[in-house]
Amino acid sequence: MNVVRFSRQNSRAVNLLTGFLLVAGVVAIFRLPSNIYPELAFPRVVILAHSGDLLPQFMLLRVTRPLEESVTGVLGARRVRSKTIRGGAEISVLFNPDMDMQYALQLVEGRVTEARGSLPADTEIQVERLTPAIFLIVSLILNGDVPAADLRDYAYYVLRPLFSRVPGVSLIEVQASSTREVSVIVDPQQVLSHRLSLVDITDRLRATNDVTSVGRLDKDYSQYLVLATGQFTNLEDIRNTVVAVENGSPIRLRDIAEVRDGVEDRRTLITGNGQPAALINIARQIGGNILQISSQVQELATHLGSAIPPTLHMSVVYDLAGFVHDSIGNVRDAILLGGLLVIAILYLFLREGRTTLIAAISLPVTVISTIFFMGLMGGTLYLMSLGGMAIAIGLIIDDTVVVVENIYRHLGLGESAT
Repeated sequence: MNVVRFSRQNSRAVNLLTGFLLVAGVVAIFRLPSNIYPELAFPRVVILAHSGDLLPQFMLLRVTRPLEESVTGVLGARRVRSKTIRGGAEISVLFNPDMDMQYALQLVEGRVTEARGSLPADTEIQVERLTPAIFLIVSLILNGDVPAADLRDYAYYVLRPLFSRVPGVSLIEVQASSTREVSVIVDPQQVLSHRLSLVDITDRLRATNDVTSVGRLDKDYSQYLVLATGQFTNLEDIRNTVVAVENGSPIRLRDIAEVRDGVEDRRTLITGNGQPAALINIARQIGGNILQISSQVQELATHLGSAIPPTLHMSVVYDLAGFVHDSIGNVRDAILLGGLLVIAILYLFLREGRTTLIAAISLPVTVISTIFFMGLMGGTLYLMSLGGMAIAIGLIIDDTVVVVENIYRHLGLGESAT
């Protein structure tokens, strides 16, 4: 089939197809996610377990080994390895390269949930999909004339839920110098005199601060669940907790200990703008648009309204979107400048306006159409893909010149244009 003859006979269809590719490519430019690196999927899921201060040998027997055995038979898993330290364990599950990692994450979470009942009660488990696509994109600082513990409470309980509603946001981490806690300072002499231990006091406080079902009530053809709550609402509730009974008399916590507001032992020091602060780190979801997420987060941060007191204020200390925007802009400018220089040099050597015009039209049509097909295949705009387009400009011009010169050669031989 003669391509030239077919194109001339169906010129309207060719022009319509070219116009469609241009419009679709322009739409794809504004919809494709912008990133620095390509989206990579590592076939690895990590299980992080924390269980107080258990010795490594007990941690291995009671936490690490049960978790290993539960995830060994997961579909697609080819290797399981672990590391155990005092009070902590890391179990890595490696999958086949062709495994759907989102499905693999769900399978691992299901197996971990099944094994949860056989682990120590205070064990904290976190299941994560290991991927470089989830990383920090925005960091915010919360300052104000309030204690550091209050800054952390506002950042964690008020601002964190607000930012989590932004489309594309994945993980939100809150860091502060102080975290509020209630301190119970026992009197050793009183504890020994009543033959109590710290474990007894801890267990009693944990059992009291709970909501328990105590029965059901049938009334008017309906059945109601009866709940008894002993949750603490203030320090007095904690002080009045009965921790033991001696000779028929209750021993309350106030009799053997001092209860007061306090903070956890400081492990980090967070400051911003020269004063104590709470740091909010926001990461994106896989496939999220960095520019769009950053814009929405900063828009929300500047219009919090009555969510936080007017004495508190937020500021941006890190924004990856600025770097992404500048990097993409630099590559975009290089593509435009390279295209203009190629067209100018082509006209300088060919001295033919029509040939130069054909070559100039082929550049935007090819580049914009490429972006449309990138969107169809799930691609993203990142530095490597844009750099490849910049390099391909020379190939596009070279192919255009070769095709045009070949057409002129056939016409010079007396062949018909149709």
